Amino acid sequence: MCVRMRTLLLILYCTALRFGEAVRLQMGDVDFEKLVIFVRESKGKSRLVPFGADLGRELRNHLRDRAKIAQAFGDMTADTWFVLKNGRPMTVRTASAALRRLLRSEGLKPKTGGRVGPRPYDMRHTYAVHRLTEWNRAGLDVHARLPWLSAYMGHNNVLGTEDYLHATPELLRLASRRFEKRFLEARRMR
Repeated sequence: MCVRMRTLLLILYCTALRFGEAVRLQMGDVDFEKLVIFVRESKGKSRLVPFGADLGRELRNHLRDRAKIAQAFGDMTADTWFVLKNGRPMTVRTASAALRRLLRSEGLKPKTGGRVGPRPYDMRHTYAVHRLTEWNRAGLDVHARLPWLSAYMGHNNVLGTEDYLHATPELLRLASRRFEKRFLEARRMR
């Protein structure tokens, strides 16, 4: 897998950016000092999305690879974060086609039928479910944190986020344990 695709997939998985938001990133949108990505005017608003140092290392690897392309093709790549091997800016359409080819080559998507198998948006769903799972593991109040998740994902409210929240066996097991613990504590207090 090329550095560009790896970076794109990591951004999607680690930040829950929308596919188009990630592909349209500009060079000035990534702040390595503050570890944030500036998402410009997406769905009517802009936002800052923090990322971890591990993703920061991967983004720097991408920049080294990108610098080689920029050196070969000059100003053609001036502001665009993702560029193709020929120096042209990557578009959502070319990124989508490249991801589809990658998924098909790995046997994760059938040879035909674009609407079957994994999609870029599945990374946002995965992010949301993993976040809920981590909050449950940590014993945090998930309901109090849902507005944070909504803002992080660029939604206006929790209703926009609920489509991304899926029950997994692990999440159900954690929620069941928390319910059982609270039920037993309430019972003892009687």
